[in-house]
Amino acid sequence: MAKEQWEEEAIERFRTYLSQTRSFTYGVTDRDVVVNKQTGENFDYQLQNENGEKVAVEVFRLVENGEDLAKSRVWHSVVGFLRDAVKKKNLKGYLVYTPQFFVKKSEMKTYAEKMADVIEQGIKDNAGKEKFSHEGFQFHKIKSLDTISLSYSEGARSVDSRGTATNSFASKLPKKNKQVNVLDHERVIVVVNWAFFVDADSAIRALSSFDFEQFSNVDKIFFEGKQGEFELIFDRSAIEALKTRSEVTNSETLNLLIKYLRYQLADKNRGAFDFIKTVGSLSGNLDWLSDNGVKENLVHYGSDLCQQGLVEDAMWIVRMLQNDPNPNPTGANDIDDPKGEHNYHTQAIKNEDIRNITTVRGHLCWLMSRIIAQNKPEYYTEILNILTRYIAEENLYIRIQATYPLTEFVVRKKAVRNQDESPFIWDQTERSVVREIPLKMLRDNAQYPRVLEALLHIFDKFRDLNEAEAEEVLRVLIATDQDDVLHDLAALVPYFAIFRKNDFPDNGTFNPDVFVKILKDQIINGKSSMKSSMAWHFWKMLEQNTLPYEEIREYILLFWRNGYDSSVASTFGLIFEQLVRVAPEDAKDLFEKMIVLLKARLKDDPEEKHQAWINGTEEVLATLVTEPDRLLSLVTKLKDIWMIGGMYIGDIPSIFESYQHVPTKDKERVRSELKTMYDEMKGVNVHIQPVDWSK
Repeated sequence: MAKEQWEEEAIERFRTYLSQTRSFTYGVTDRDVVVNKQTGENFDYQLQNENGEKVAVEVFRLVENGEDLAKSRVWHSVVGFLRDAVKKKNLKGYLVYTPQFFVKKSEMKTYAEKMADVIEQGIKDNAGKEKFSHEGFQFHKIKSLDTISLSYSEGARSVDSRGTATNSFASKLPKKNKQVNVLDHERVIVVVNWAFFVDADSAIRALSSFDFEQFSNVDKIFFEGKQGEFELIFDRSAIEALKTRSEVTNSETLNLLIKYLRYQLADKNRGAFDFIKTVGSLSGNLDWLSDNGVKENLVHYGSDLCQQGLVEDAMWIVRMLQNDPNPNPTGANDIDDPKGEHNYHTQAIKNEDIRNITTVRGHLCWLMSRIIAQNKPEYYTEILNILTRYIAEENLYIRIQATYPLTEFVVRKKAVRNQDESPFIWDQTERSVVREIPLKMLRDNAQYPRVLEALLHIFDKFRDLNEAEAEEVLRVLIATDQDDVLHDLAALVPYFAIFRKNDFPDNGTFNPDVFVKILKDQIINGKSSMKSSMAWHFWKMLEQNTLPYEEIREYILLFWRNGYDSSVASTFGLIFEQLVRVAPEDAKDLFEKMIVLLKARLKDDPEEKHQAWINGTEEVLATLVTEPDRLLSLVTKLKDIWMIGGMYIGDIPSIFESYQHVPTKDKERVRSELKTMYDEMKGVNVHIQPVDWSK
């Protein structure tokens, strides 16, 4: 059968590739070589080098389905015109993800010119932004880019590159296996990629899940992602090594094997773990696992082992990876990140938000958390030794991640029984060490707010502090002046002032006086992040009837002592709902004070209208209907505030229809005065909500 042009071109590229990489010259010595006369099975090409070594090659194209191919062709055609149109506009410095295009061939050029206008307008409207969207296009600013780079949007359609590769291999491999059923040849399949979204890694991931016992004739599979660029995606020697759990010395095969391991671990393949454990135990290390991704997946698999009760296997992973160089213990850039784009130690020093869990040892901290949670103290000594090193190393990111397993230790430092009532026997010396570590970290990291923020996970569970320890914790954390820290610390400040004295009686008495002073000072003078968060905690106390109202009243009355705060006002809407139930007079007084402060703030700073809004109006007004003059006074202030900035003051009908509940003798007077105020507001905005004045 005559070969197609693409096949002849592909085998020539592959022949050249083999000659260059193997230092032998290969030539095509036969085509359509029959391997089974009865069935007519044959392989496409026979290659041979000067030593007489033969290679049986079967070639096939990996394609998407017809619909996807059609979409890809349309996209490429439109983008060709679009690049030309954008170039004429001298635009540069952006990577632009496009939507999917649906356009007739005859209209592509005109359509592309319109889309170029859209891109130009998007850049003009969003100048200065690093990342933005505009009419279906997604823009990423890249200053060093001297053009506009166009790419297919991730959101344009659902892309399953692994699925595409898997379906293609599943349909092709059974036949290809028969076609290369020949002796005295290296048996190779060459995959020419015509699938727009499939790359070599997608193909490797697909093949990592195949059982190649069914395809015993295939020795190697090469993937041509771009013309002339071949990558080994299957090597039978790698599969044999996995099966026999034997060490691999060939670098190309080992690199492929590591990729298989990466994906098999992601798929929870026990065989991949068994291979790593066997070879790792023999070599005494996992340095040969050169890819951080496979090591991270190994750590993730350790969590599954814990769930299965296989804690010793999970602990083996910890032992083997505890000294992994990722991330660099000194905080220097990692080898695979020379520019430090993902150097979270540096970001922590700069006080940037780094909540993501990454790196090998970063993940390992979470695995240690899982192991500690198994309540097996026989592993605690090893883990404590590791964490003692981690909290002292220069890399702040690892110090942060170490707080998570330490939290698991802290919650167990006083435990004497397991959940099944069996004894929980853990060395008392180690319990004492666990108690001291968070305090040491507090002192060692006082200048690093991001580490202190992470420490709050521990102190939230570590509440049996004595007076000196608790005061030290609060003062160090308050001194950060960091909103994220203060927001979370707001739970501990009222705890030590109000609740701690009644907890942990075995620890002796606890004098709350200094903490009461700290609490009052933070309510009056603290930052907005602290005050608004504490307001929420006081609301929870009211909602859940945690304490009699009289025990927390003095603190609630302090919130409006020192000026208006829009964040506190937002939370106070919830408090007003509770106060009208338990202390209506306090609700009225506080609401009026808040309104007076807001009015003064708006007078000094009219821009506050964009931040502020009034919450709780309806609940408080309902308590004022028996005090007509006070009601009118409050509504007047609300009206004045509305007139200043048009800001939200509550539900307009509820405010002005409140006259309906006023005592009969004052009802008409109140109605008249409220209507005068309403008409004044309507003169400013005719679209104001209507009010029923007929009742």
